[in-house]
Amino acid sequence: MSNRILHGLACAAALIAAPSQGADLNPSDPVAGRSHWAFRPLAVTRPAVTQAGDWSRSPIDDFIMARLEVARLRPAADASPRALIRRLYFQLIGIPPTSEEVRSFLEDQRPDAFERVVDTLLRSPQFGERWGRHWLDLARYADSNGLDENFLFREAWRYRNWVIHAVNANMPFDRFVLEQIAGDALPFDSTEQRDQQRIAAGFLVVGAKVLLGNDPMRQRMEVADEQIDTIGRTFLGLTLGCARCHDHKFEPVPRADYYALAGILTSTQVMEQRHMLGEQRVMERLVGLGPDGDVLNASYEKYWREVPMFKERSKQAKSALEFLEKGDADAFKALLEKQPDAVSEGAKNLTLPVEKRVESQKSFVAELNDILAKPPKIPPRAMIPSDVDAPADEAIRLAGQFDRPGERVPRGFLQVVSRVARPKIPDGKSGRMELARWMTDVESGAGQLTARILVNRLWHHLLGRGIVRTVDNFGRTGEIPSHPELLDYLARELIDSGWSIKAVVRKIVLSRTFAMSSAHNGKAHLIDPDNHLLWRAHRRRLDPEALRDAMLRAAGQLDLSPMDSTVWYLGDQATAVGKNEVRRRTDFPCRTVYLPVIRNDLPELFQVFDFADPHSTTGARPQTTAATQGLFMLNDRMVMDAAESLARRILADNRIPAPGARIDKMFDLILNTPPTDDEREAFLAFVQKSEKRLTEEGGTEPAVRAWSMACHAMFSMSRFQFLE
Repeated sequence: MSNRILHGLACAAALIAAPSQGADLNPSDPVAGRSHWAFRPLAVTRPAVTQAGDWSRSPIDDFIMARLEVARLRPAADASPRALIRRLYFQLIGIPPTSEEVRSFLEDQRPDAFERVVDTLLRSPQFGERWGRHWLDLARYADSNGLDENFLFREAWRYRNWVIHAVNANMPFDRFVLEQIAGDALPFDSTEQRDQQRIAAGFLVVGAKVLLGNDPMRQRMEVADEQIDTIGRTFLGLTLGCARCHDHKFEPVPRADYYALAGILTSTQVMEQRHMLGEQRVMERLVGLGPDGDVLNASYEKYWREVPMFKERSKQAKSALEFLEKGDADAFKALLEKQPDAVSEGAKNLTLPVEKRVESQKSFVAELNDILAKPPKIPPRAMIPSDVDAPADEAIRLAGQFDRPGERVPRGFLQVVSRVARPKIPDGKSGRMELARWMTDVESGAGQLTARILVNRLWHHLLGRGIVRTVDNFGRTGEIPSHPELLDYLARELIDSGWSIKAVVRKIVLSRTFAMSSAHNGKAHLIDPDNHLLWRAHRRRLDPEALRDAMLRAAGQLDLSPMDSTVWYLGDQATAVGKNEVRRRTDFPCRTVYLPVIRNDLPELFQVFDFADPHSTTGARPQTTAATQGLFMLNDRMVMDAAESLARRILADNRIPAPGARIDKMFDLILNTPPTDDEREAFLAFVQKSEKRLTEEGGTEPAVRAWSMACHAMFSMSRFQFLE
């Protein structure tokens, strides 16, 4: 489906959902639009609470309690220590605690025991893998192009790993934004720093693109449109794409603002012509890495450009050899005149004996064959944008059509959150550097809006719902914040912390609000059935990454080592029409964040358990409970293998030979909690009955199979798949 059709459908959907506007109101007026809550300056006021007592641990709790008091509600009791530590581990690093880590926390009687665990997890390299994945959802990360020509993004993993490293290093968010929008243009002190900054700018390159039969001008505008949509939703919480064809119908974004941004991005090159599948195609731009990166990359591409010529030379060289061997002097002479570079110098020398000339031509043919048989290795490269040779302002496209240019618009930003009438973009520059700085400029740019967007995303991932539930839409068609004062407080805390994501995450998880139980309360449910006021914790399903990692960890199979590429075995075309002999693999023991994300060919685990759509920005994944999820857990080979490995792990532990103790161990490894007496008896009876039946049937390893079934059953339980 074309972008033009998608834009039309999006606008139609927004029209249905939007609140009615007064007849005399111009919704796209950026000056009038500044009255909308999201575009107002931050206003931090501390709430007045009367019933907080000893419950509140931080200003966050005061904001929550203030709203609960108005509704005459009380917060739920604290979650149990076991439930809380399990919740914390999953939310911060995406894997459950080990038995030893749970025991250590439960036995630690120091008043700051929980705080100590929080700080340990924030320093863990697994933190970046968990929270980097949240960002990759926004960056529409994938290891292939998708759409019509699903070519492999062989180097996308470098951007993925840059994100993980940057999150682990607690890179200030303003710098995080700057490197992803303009990293290729930043100064550097070393080749390594240069390369890492350029890899970060792969954010602009990794999106899906229509490749087949696309007019160059159409493609340029479509790529810019996709980037504007991504930047708008990710950083500004706005649907900017609707302004491509006309002034926005609902947001204070005139068409001129859209094309002011478009000029910056059409002045940025993310595509190039290079070798792919035996011919020169327009593909994502790749740049060599390391001190000799440019030379090696140029040499590699030069080889593939010259392959057709080498093939023709080889063909003609073989013909010349045949003419020499046959003694056909006239044919040899004609070929020599037509293509002299297909004949060796020795073969051209008529003073040499024929045998010597034949020997020389044979050697030349062998050299050409060797060149074709041994192509150069792919040099280290990354997906990196650059400014075009002549950056320029963009013309408004009438009705959004690429071939109908209208008035030219100076490059710039959204007026509704700008305090400067027009940015100063240096001559010969695209303006990406200025755009990146504007997005985190809290005085005259979009910085306060960007801060609101980011802290709302952090709250969403930690608490289960955003303060603004439409996390990618802070405009008029989005929801209003449930706790606007809390949102502004957190945004100000983020800015004052130097844009530290870890500082805000730490503040949230140390609150009493984060520690609440998810226990149901009938009275509170009648008043606030959707839990907008946060009178309890939201019960949450594990996402597919945490689900898989938890099963592998319980089974003792999870390798916590970082991974580079997991698509190295695939051909240039990740998926094609017809049968695909080699598909993306998921049998790596690494964390799930490193598994291949092939557009149009996601792993079944991702499809069933609500993975992000890699074609577009996803701030909030869908949350479904469907029969297919249960069927997957019952029938997937990975799940069954993990259950068997866990069974063998339990049976091999000589410290727990008693069957009842093995049940306790199974609960401990899967749920981080001991079973009740009834649960122990029920599982023990099931294992013993199953083992007896399997033995009578003459099956191999009946004990392993019986315990595997018990482990498999526990993996399929809601208690394992949901966080309380």
